[in-house]
Amino acid sequence: MTYAQYEPSGSPQSLGAEGPWRVAIEYSNQGQAKPSTIVQVGRTSHADHATAMLAAKRAAFEFDPPDPWSPQGRQVFRDGQDGFLVIIEGATSTFHMSVRIVAEVTP
Repeated sequence: MTYAQYEPSGSPQSLGAEGPWRVAIEYSNQGQAKPSTIVQVGRTSHADHATAMLAAKRAAFEFDPPDPWSPQGRQVFRDGQDGFLVIIEGATSTFHMSVRIVAEVTP
């Protein structure tokens, strides 16, 4: 069985996202706690896409989520034009988080 890969059409600007940009981090909430994931949107605004991506890259390497316990290693992967997938190896388990840039869209 094969699955079609989703490819968004248009640039962020054509979708109404012109900035300012902020960094959003989504991660698991301490194992079985509810809600299961937390999204934090940073307060710092970045006027352009490139500057926001540098801030997101820094967060991908530096942000310390509550899980896993005793981090042993981290891999960061580019995930599309606006973000990163981060895999963190712990002493007993592996977790992931998403770091991306977002721009508020108004009607």
